[in-house]
Amino acid sequence: MNNSVLAQIIRSDDTYMPLISLIIYLILWSDINRQEMMLLIYLVISIVFTAVTNVMSFYKMNNLALYHFYTLFETAFLSYYIIKQTANKVNLRWYILGVGVFFVFWLVNIFMWEPLNVYNSNTSCLSYLIVVACCMYYMLQLAKSDKILSFQKQPSFWIVSAFFVFSAASVLVFAVYRYYISLNMLEEAKSVYRIIHLAIVTKFIMLSVGLLCYKRQSSQQLLLL
Repeated sequence: MNNSVLAQIIRSDDTYMPLISLIIYLILWSDINRQEMMLLIYLVISIVFTAVTNVMSFYKMNNLALYHFYTLFETAFLSYYIIKQTANKVNLRWYILGVGVFFVFWLVNIFMWEPLNVYNSNTSCLSYLIVVACCMYYMLQLAKSDKILSFQKQPSFWIVSAFFVFSAASVLVFAVYRYYISLNMLEEAKSVYRIIHLAIVTKFIMLSVGLLCYKRQSSQQLLLL
């Protein structure tokens, strides 16, 4: 195995980490609430997307258009999922309005600032900020409920926290990255961007912990019986 292939495998943590979470999900299938079907869909789509983009990158093909569309999907999908975790019910009118505003910005960004052959840093940053806001709303509502007394046992706490940690880290990394790029400090920019790999690993470890919490809940229920 040559060094370029090995390096590509190491950088493919955005593919094998969600795959690990997916395997855990399937192993615990009978213990996981059916409301987490959205998380299953998210993991499958994430694996397919990152596998395709990594293969395209390996063969020097421009894959940046896919990132534009994935950002649109992730914003709409995760905001709905997290709000549903918070209230079990989503106000569709406000949700459609919010996603609609983001969609308009997404289109404007493509036609005016970052076309499909350029990485969509503007919409990515806004997307991460939206996810962070949704996660903070979840945390606020959790703090007001009785579940706060056993938050570390709540699957939703770990899952939402995974998205929060990754999104918050990504916003900071993009901000510093663009600052270094503006100063033409390319090596420093590349070094900072490597933090994303740590954020990816952390995200899916926390997602996996959240899924394992369902196994713990199922075991406790059996003991009570």
